[in-house]
Amino acid sequence: MNVMMIRLLSTIGLAIVAILGVDLSAATAATSTADAGKPAVTIAEKTMEEVESQLGKATIVDARGSGEKTIKGAEFLAANASDEEIKKKLADKTAEIIVYCGNVKCPASMTLAERLVGLGYTNISHYAGGIAEWTENNKPTDEKKS
Repeated sequence: MNVMMIRLLSTIGLAIVAILGVDLSAATAATSTADAGKPAVTIAEKTMEEVESQLGKATIVDARGSGEKTIKGAEFLAANASDEEIKKKLADKTAEIIVYCGNVKCPASMTLAERLVGLGYTNISHYAGGIAEWTENNKPTDEKKS
């Protein structure tokens, strides 16, 4: 299933929720706040084009932890990295951080994005297409790093 199909299905799902009048605010707030005493932090979705426009500007993080290629300029940081490792690699909690992983089925990037929000990072985005969509479209990459 490609990214556009997932976005379409998400939009349809939200439309159904709106028609039925279901209140999802409690569920959304639970996943978008670091804790009840802090303001909500949402994890925005980025398109491939938006990520490409941020190369060299935002901090781009590959949540797979390792691999043969990354998006150009990205740093590896595994979703299960220790809090200390996260704080060491991502010192500025207000910097724009875009997290991605293998593809739309890979849960590591959202796991890491949610952890970052929980640790107090305030400008987190998610790129669902991951390295698979990126390389399929011949976007700039870096070879394996560790």
